[in-house]
Amino acid sequence: MLIDRHKTRFSCNGEALDAAPRCPGVYRFYSEDDALLYIGKSIDIATRLKSHFADAREPGRQQRMMTAVDRVDCQLTAGEVGALLIENAAIKAEAPLYNRRQRRSRKLWTQRLQEDLEGFLQVLPSDFCPAGERIESVFGLFRSRRHIDDSLRSLAREHGLCLRMLGAERGRGPCFQHQIGRCGGACAGKESPQDHNARLLAALEQQRIAAWPFAGPVLLEEERVAVGKSSEQAQALQPRRQFHLLHHWSYLGTYERRDRARQAAKRDCDLIFDRDTYRIAIRSLRLGAGQLLDGLSGEPVNNPFASSAAAPATGNERQTLKDRKARRA
Repeated sequence: MLIDRHKTRFSCNGEALDAAPRCPGVYRFYSEDDALLYIGKSIDIATRLKSHFADAREPGRQQRMMTAVDRVDCQLTAGEVGALLIENAAIKAEAPLYNRRQRRSRKLWTQRLQEDLEGFLQVLPSDFCPAGERIESVFGLFRSRRHIDDSLRSLAREHGLCLRMLGAERGRGPCFQHQIGRCGGACAGKESPQDHNARLLAALEQQRIAAWPFAGPVLLEEERVAVGKSSEQAQALQPRRQFHLLHHWSYLGTYERRDRARQAAKRDCDLIFDRDTYRIAIRSLRLGAGQLLDGLSGEPVNNPFASSAAAPATGNERQTLKDRKARRA
């Protein structure tokens, strides 16, 4: 089936466009009866749309969707971070027909760390509440306690960690895994709590959900990126800069003016953790994707993730969190 992409209408902010813009942003496919079919994002919308039409040449889901497309509405962004954040939030809020549904578990579990009397960090299963502040680092999201146990045992086998020191098994003296050469010997006095803890933290790092490291909300300022030769109309519609409002890893909106972003930062908002938002935000911070500003004062703040991957939770971090709680009390 041949689909004539030249018959598709394009718009941006309610304004008709002669062609798809070569700009970063989010695009929405609408049918003739104005049903929302699909939400996507790209650093170059025009090039991405060409691939949609090219993929529709073969029978299947893509062809069915593109056959139904009557118009494409574009929401231009300054850069890639805005496109990622806005697309993720829009898909979950607007539920387009052809976007793959995001599965949501009714209840999630995570792992917290707690020192025992000997100084060994133990891994404790804990309920994960998606609402609220992120004031301590946790590790992983799981559908059940059984999945936590399976993951921990696999981690211990792979890295020679002692399940007894991790709090997953009881007993005294050398554990069975040590007797068969699968435990580094923390249970037999062959490894200090500091060494065992360091190996545990390194092993858990990929699962780490970092504590929010800022005193309050922050604005990620993103400057305009030019990716291709766009029309003067599209260039005029693309924002020069945008301010993405984040607080405790919750995405609270994107603004083109700093004063409006700061006003939004002062409002009381529900803080809901979304795994995809977290991944977008922390990756952007690690890449140093823009200037960070205090959401309330507008002053620049240091980015603790910019130079390298976030460091594992330490005793100092736990003390800082205690101090922060004490200040709020």
